[in-house]
Amino acid sequence: MPIPVRRARPASAIPAGRIPFDLNASVMLLHTVQSAEAYVELEATGRLTADPARAHYAEPYAWMHQQMNRRLPTKGHGAIWFWAKMRRDDLISTVRHSPGEVLLTCRIPRERVLVSQFDDWHHVLNGSPNVLLLPGESIDDYGARYDRIVDDLWARAEAAGVASRNVWDWPEALRAEVMDTWETIFDPANYCRTHYWQATLHELRASDVVEAVWIEPR
Repeated sequence: MPIPVRRARPASAIPAGRIPFDLNASVMLLHTVQSAEAYVELEATGRLTADPARAHYAEPYAWMHQQMNRRLPTKGHGAIWFWAKMRRDDLISTVRHSPGEVLLTCRIPRERVLVSQFDDWHHVLNGSPNVLLLPGESIDDYGARYDRIVDDLWARAEAAGVASRNVWDWPEALRAEVMDTWETIFDPANYCRTHYWQATLHELRASDVVEAVWIEPR
């Protein structure tokens, strides 16, 4: 079945009203913005995969791909990224920066999707530990606890002579200590319902796409 296609300006690219995102759904509603070339490939071949060589942050993206291969039943060489939960206004803002590209609205079985918390994913990008706020903990207490954890970690990195290096180049045990803190980004129970969520999967199939919208300039 061909993908339903239309053209729209950003404000009308997404239907009005609340977007019914559901992280627990058996079939998830996801959005992704892809280049014109990627969409043409999807139409022509019926599938779209990612090229890991094009990743801007090679080590963090490789880590996410390792997590996908460990947690998902599917396999592949790269990750395609989606929005799994965000406010409609912010999704429209994302689309506004994508004239000439294509917004894909998809419904994909949950077992093919790895969701991760968007804000704390940046700890992976920055190579820093992810320290969660504890239940009932004040912001001041959290800040003090965070500083103690980070100061202790960097003191040990200093003692190992690697404090000036990227965390990816640290000794295995010290690097693993940081990387273990990133595992928390995959569990929605660690976050309140207002947080934004992203999703990754190995392959997008044409049959996953509910609608394609070519984004026109504002």
